[in-house]
Amino acid sequence: MLPIGAATAVPPTDEALLRRAEYLDVTISPRGDYLAMRLPFDDRTVLAIVRRADGTTTATIDPGKEGYVDATAWVGDERLFATWSRKFGNVAEPYSMWSLQSIDVDGSNRRAFHGSVVDPMVHDQERVLVAECVKVLSGACQTRLREASTTGRGKLRDIVDGPVPDANFVTDRTGRPIFAHATDDDDIQRTFLRRGDAWVAVNDESTSGVEVFPIGASHDLRHGYLWSERLAGPDVIERIDLQTGAREVVASDPELTPAMLVHSFDRSEVIGVQVGTGVPALRFFDETHPHAQLYRELASAFPEDRVLVSSATRDGRKAVVHVSGDREPGTFHLLDVATGDLSLLVRSRHWLQRDTLARQVPVTIPARDGVVLHGYLTRPLAAADAPLVVLVHGGPFGVSDAWGFDEEVQMLAARGYAVLQVNFRGSGGRGRAFIESGYRQWGGRMQDDLSDSTRWAQSQPGIDPRRACIWGASYGGYAAVMATVRQPDMYACAIGVSGPYNLPTMYAWGDTRRSRWGKGRLETTLGRDGAALVENSPTQHAARIQVPLLLVQGGRDERVPPQHLREMRRALDDARRAYEVYLPREETHGFFSDTARREYYRRVFAFLGKHLPTGEGAAATAMPYGGGSTDERE
Repeated sequence: MLPIGAATAVPPTDEALLRRAEYLDVTISPRGDYLAMRLPFDDRTVLAIVRRADGTTTATIDPGKEGYVDATAWVGDERLFATWSRKFGNVAEPYSMWSLQSIDVDGSNRRAFHGSVVDPMVHDQERVLVAECVKVLSGACQTRLREASTTGRGKLRDIVDGPVPDANFVTDRTGRPIFAHATDDDDIQRTFLRRGDAWVAVNDESTSGVEVFPIGASHDLRHGYLWSERLAGPDVIERIDLQTGAREVVASDPELTPAMLVHSFDRSEVIGVQVGTGVPALRFFDETHPHAQLYRELASAFPEDRVLVSSATRDGRKAVVHVSGDREPGTFHLLDVATGDLSLLVRSRHWLQRDTLARQVPVTIPARDGVVLHGYLTRPLAAADAPLVVLVHGGPFGVSDAWGFDEEVQMLAARGYAVLQVNFRGSGGRGRAFIESGYRQWGGRMQDDLSDSTRWAQSQPGIDPRRACIWGASYGGYAAVMATVRQPDMYACAIGVSGPYNLPTMYAWGDTRRSRWGKGRLETTLGRDGAALVENSPTQHAARIQVPLLLVQGGRDERVPPQHLREMRRALDDARRAYEVYLPREETHGFFSDTARREYYRRVFAFLGKHLPTGEGAAATAMPYGGGSTDERE
């Protein structure tokens, strides 16, 4: 492997990084004869069934143009189910069809029916457990767990109704329902344990103040596992006695919430967690579990990456291993469990070479009040005094930047930019209290965390201490523009994508405010102090903005409607401030069309190249006043 910064390690092009992965996932059939692969194309996602013996594709599920196979589940040795979504009209975002497509490996016996797979029951060739809405209630559904034939024929057998509307079910390896959970319109989460013929409450957020989600059962059928919030500190994993309800913590970390669950190879039980902000550490509930040692051997074979077993044969002799990391977009391997031999099945992006990609390095950053923030600093392969781009994630609450392959980060690094990502207050990954520390801090402590992190990054070796831009989407778009208000001399430019730039407008426009849950969420996280909302809105301070802006907005965005952009543009025009606009009219809250996505990045990088050039000694080019010259008004 070439060292970082080696002259022969030429960074990949935009085209190489934006090219879609050839494989999204790979799973093996229960007997091991077939592989199911999801293959993305520009206008659809297709499921291909491949015979292992000769590599022949024996069947496909092609939902047609604007259709997307979203997930698959083997329900027998030669049969599987798939969920799918479709685009409608001129809207670029696909919508779930809330139905299942089923098929045999030879392409026969195709069926479609409503419901979602709860348990594929791979040990049973005839049955599968599904959840279905059996009664439409006011804004909700009464869900029922049912047993269906894997053929899709015959009458479904009712098993149990959920204890509350919109309940989700969790079963043990025999198919017995053991948990149900739901979150209601008031954003109150509840979890129930099935004991005998009754549902018994395990958690009610209205009294406990925390959320507790069931995640599975032990192989011996005596215990269940819960992902549990704490009022203070990170989330933990608990084991609950299914008979007595007694609970004990089996996995925790003093600072971080588990990054990911680790299942047994057949995925019938949770056996541990992955923890950490970089290459994850493995922690098992029981180190003597037969798959714990196998996992550790796999991790040692790929010391710079994350390793997960995605599926296995019924007899446990073969398993599909997924390997991914900051410089590994994803490979799938077949493991012979008896011998330990690994054979490569496919690489999702075989045209990208590891030594041409930049490392995403976990960092800790002190905020001004002593709170320690976690984030990532990515330096370009070979650049001294690299200008800095601060990437701000959306959400903001409960969302976080995570370690792994990120095409946006890699495109910036390939151009010679250093990239900072920071999990400011309100972000996920550190527990409920850390999330709530960001409530009603729009323009406040969350914004201060970004400023403090930018100053910290600019003090690091190899980073230009004078030149930075900030870029974000959704909340990140708001924060990027607000940064130029709060810190007018810190950034050379800002890119705001679908940002809610006028906070009072969030109560008047958008889909969040349309539901009781959404209204409550706004009041909890944003607050109802009208003066504070106005004060913390970029639209009110356009005259303070001294740097050029690029504003991007999906024309059909219902989460953050174009009204926010209209108000921001009006304020900038009144203040005679410079900005550009890109308005992809068919996009919603994000980019789903390849054409719009590529045009978006073309404009972003042209904008950065103009105002934050990576060439040594280059000066930013002034923009003309106004935005009408670069895109039509909406």
